[in-house]
Amino acid sequence: MNRRKLAPANIVILVAGIVMLIASFMAFYRLPFPGGSVSVNAWDHGLFMIATLPTLLGAFMALQVGLVAFGRIDMPNRVLGLTWDQAHLVLALQSALLMGAFLALDKAPYEFGAGFWLMLAAAIALVVGALMRIATSRRRPRAI
Repeated sequence: MNRRKLAPANIVILVAGIVMLIASFMAFYRLPFPGGSVSVNAWDHGLFMIATLPTLLGAFMALQVGLVAFGRIDMPNRVLGLTWDQAHLVLALQSALLMGAFLALDKAPYEFGAGFWLMLAAAIALVVGALMRIATSRRRPRAI
C-alpha cells in the first residue's frame, strides 16, 4: 500500500468507522412524549454490546486501515486464516447485518434516532468499502 496516498476503499472504511463511532453517542432510540423526549445511545444500559458491536467492528476496521496507512505498521498478511480484505468484508457484513436487524425490529413506542440512521449508513458504507478493497485487489497482478 502506498503510504502517502490512501486508496478510495480505505478512505471509505476510515470515514465510515469514524462516523459510526461518533454516531454511537447520539440518540439511538427516542421515546417522544408531549413536551419533550427521552433518548438512549448505543452505549446505554440495555443496548450495550448489542448496539455497540457494530460500532466496535467499524472502529476496528478504521483502526487497522489507519495504523497501516499512517502508523507505518506492517500487519501480517493473514489474520485468523483470512486476508485483510476478507476480514474487512466479514466484519462489515456483520456490522450491516446487526444494524439491519435493528431496522427490522419493532420497538414501539420508541423511534429511531439520528444516531441509529447514521450508524446504519456507516455500516452500509463499510460493506461498500470492503467490497471496493476486494475489487481493487483482484485487479492487481498476482505472483505465480
